[in-house]
Amino acid sequence: MLRSLILLMLFSQTLLAKDVVLGRKYFNQFLGHLHKNPDSDSTSMTIIQCSHSVKVLKKANVLAGWVFAQVGEDKGFIKSEFLSEKRPSCFQSKYSRFYNSVELDITEMYFWGRLSDHYISGKSRIK
Repeated sequence: MLRSLILLMLFSQTLLAKDVVLGRKYFNQFLGHLHKNPDSDSTSMTIIQCSHSVKVLKKANVLAGWVFAQVGEDKGFIKSEFLSEKRPSCFQSKYSRFYNSVELDITEMYFWGRLSDHYISGKSRIK
């Protein structure tokens, strides 16, 4: 009886520890980051390139405009506006010969991703 109870507890802990995958989306910016917290200034967990596949995970109390996601082994937050349902057409694939000739190193990719996180797009109200 005690052994059955222990096995049941171990099995239930395994089920509870597993993340619930809500779906898969694609990163739609040139470069960006998976963040530790739902904040553009938070620590970067990893760099993401355009059209990279992202697992969207279920997490309680995620701030509006952010998604809890997994990229490779890393889990963190991405702005929801940077994700799309369909694989986007990206600069890297359209102009692959040019992009490959630039040879960005990891530091440059990090800073381009940070720029993307802070770039504000939309129409100007200035007339």
